[in-house]
Amino acid sequence: MPPQSQTQRRRRTANHDEADESRRRRQSRRNNEFDESDASEGDQDGDADMKRDGDGTEDQLVKKLVRYALACEYARIPIRRDGIREKVLGSHPRSFKRVFEGAQAQLQKVFGMEMVELPVKEKRTLKEKQKANARKAASQNATSSRQYILISTLSPEYKSQSIIAPSRIPSTPEEAAYVGFYTMVISLIVLNGGELSDTKLRRYLIRMNAGQNLPMDKTDNVLQKAVKQSYVDKVVEKSDGDEDTVTWCVGSRGRVEVPPESIAAVIREVWGDLPDDFNKKLQRSLGIQDPSDL
Repeated sequence: MPPQSQTQRRRRTANHDEADESRRRRQSRRNNEFDESDASEGDQDGDADMKRDGDGTEDQLVKKLVRYALACEYARIPIRRDGIREKVLGSHPRSFKRVFEGAQAQLQKVFGMEMVELPVKEKRTLKEKQKANARKAASQNATSSRQYILISTLSPEYKSQSIIAPSRIPSTPEEAAYVGFYTMVISLIVLNGGELSDTKLRRYLIRMNAGQNLPMDKTDNVLQKAVKQSYVDKVVEKSDGDEDTVTWCVGSRGRVEVPPESIAAVIREVWGDLPDDFNKKLQRSLGIQDPSDL
């Protein structure tokens, strides 16, 4: 067999290098396919990584997600998808869909609750709307808040105060007063067309003697707490020279926890003796299509 020339040896070496580089590129593409962001939207091929680790892994992740959801709701902070991936799933990012469904089943069966996605926060100021339009033009992805809260799945007959009393932390009277306060503020905002000026809101609060009737803190501090927990939104429009315009709107949590049906119940309780056309006017004011929802 004739000896190989130096040129042939160099050509073979270069071919091997190209093959190795090609394999590395294919591996890199496969790794990218398993990127965490894709997994968060629900895996397509199941949970092979959990099956390799053993049958008990999924159950442990489900329990972990249930605890995480309860802890977030206790503090009235949203259950974020990023938080689920980081604090619950860990090395199993592609298991989101099955773990989420398992946690939902446990929450419904044991606690009478379920996770629901919060609506996307509305862009209210001109600057926010311009930024949102720019992002929408750059990306065609479906809008999603990627945040959840817990709501009750119990039947109406089991939602009475004798069964579901206000939390004892910090105290039952304080919690009851806080729930009543933000529910009343949300009701006023909705009945005023979805927006309420700061001046008008202050006038309502003075009429209700909120400063004297709130046992936990000053009115401004309670409002700030409601803003922080997304029950209401405080929209401040900056203006040159003049005073800033402050408007109050319903926040994302408030829209879920205090729906029009709850507002209707509050109004009936406050109103007392109802006139004949009350339900028709209330239905129109709250934008309820089906009268049976009242």
